[in-house]
Amino acid sequence: MAANIRNRSDFAETFAVHAALQYALSRKLYAGDTRTQKAAATLVKSLQGDRSIYGRQLKMIGLMTKGVTIRQMVRSLRCSRRTVFRYLNHLEAAGVNITLEGGCYKVPKNLLKLVKT
Repeated sequence: MAANIRNRSDFAETFAVHAALQYALSRKLYAGDTRTQKAAATLVKSLQGDRSIYGRQLKMIGLMTKGVTIRQMVRSLRCSRRTVFRYLNHLEAAGVNITLEGGCYKVPKNLLKLVKT
């Protein structure tokens, strides 16, 4: 399952899973079940990594909170322009408010407050 969700591009669905796992881990809801706790922690780490689409989208959002150009995103994510635009489309489809000001893409600063990366 971890590999399956890690390779999906549905940002809203993966964000919800990530936020729920982060919440459960922070509240120690899995304290009685060490296997589940370890699996949840492993999945969270995997989701946040650069090898997952969601992890790269999180990184994009982090960059866009400060304002970033397409070229800077390409360099930071080590991917093609086409991939950056595809990720932008996925984020917009998930309801992320992305604005373009002076050639820089921006998102609201408090967008990731549910998930601390």
